[in-house]
Amino acid sequence: MNPYSTLVDFILTHIKPEDILQFRASEDMHDYFYLLLDKEKNGTATQEEIDIINDFMNVEHIMRLAKAKAKQYAHQ
Repeated sequence: MNPYSTLVDFILTHIKPEDILQFRASEDMHDYFYLLLDKEKNGTATQEEIDIINDFMNVEHIMRLAKAKAKQYAHQ
């Protein structure tokens, strides 16, 4: 059993697939993420900032899975 799949299934039972497909992170969120990535590349990121980058990556992975599954639901 994959914990990501379990979470995605939960999300899809509580949010309409169309809403998931339309979800986009805010411009501020994108800017913050890229700022942290630049700090990581330059070697100036703190451990807390690296942890936040990892959190962003995990959320991105979950949303990609949710959107892929939402497309399947939307086309049924």
